[in-house]
Amino acid sequence: MKCKMVTRVFKNFFLTALFAVISQFSSAQSINNADTVPDSAKEKRAALLTPKYYTNWIGASFFTIPTIEKDCDVRPVRIIGLTFFYDFGSCFVGMKSNTTGVIVQITLRLYGDSATEFLKKARDYGYSYSSKGNNVTVRGNKKIISDVYETTVGTYRKVTKNGTVILEVSTSEEFAGEYEISLYRSLK
Repeated sequence: MKCKMVTRVFKNFFLTALFAVISQFSSAQSINNADTVPDSAKEKRAALLTPKYYTNWIGASFFTIPTIEKDCDVRPVRIIGLTFFYDFGSCFVGMKSNTTGVIVQITLRLYGDSATEFLKKARDYGYSYSSKGNNVTVRGNKKIISDVYETTVGTYRKVTKNGTVILEVSTSEEFAGEYEISLYRSLK
């Protein structure tokens, strides 16, 4: 009788352990296959600069300056009007808000390969090239006379259910390898 009881307990223990091990493997697979949500502030800063996030969040009511500062653990390096500039580690990011604090435009200055990679990810996400033009840019460098130079601007668009997201990329011969990128949502 005692032997049968020990065998039954051992069987139950073995089946429980086997079930636990199998469930761990299936849980790990489902986590790896699902989109992972960034946990750390550094991961959130990196994720924010991916098309998946900026396309869906720019102009959204929850995408605010206080949210960015809390979730990404950043403080403004500089504030000009309603534009807040942050050091994200990999680059400086300017975020323009409306009067309620909602971020309505993101600006980046990227260089070389990082800019090329940023644009490649945007195109892979569905941004399509729409136009090319020229701009005159004025850059103040705390000199008596600011730098004035011409830039070439390429425009990319992605239509979403909440409007069209515009990505403008400015380059110039004056600052070779430098890309000024602006992101904003159009209601058209």
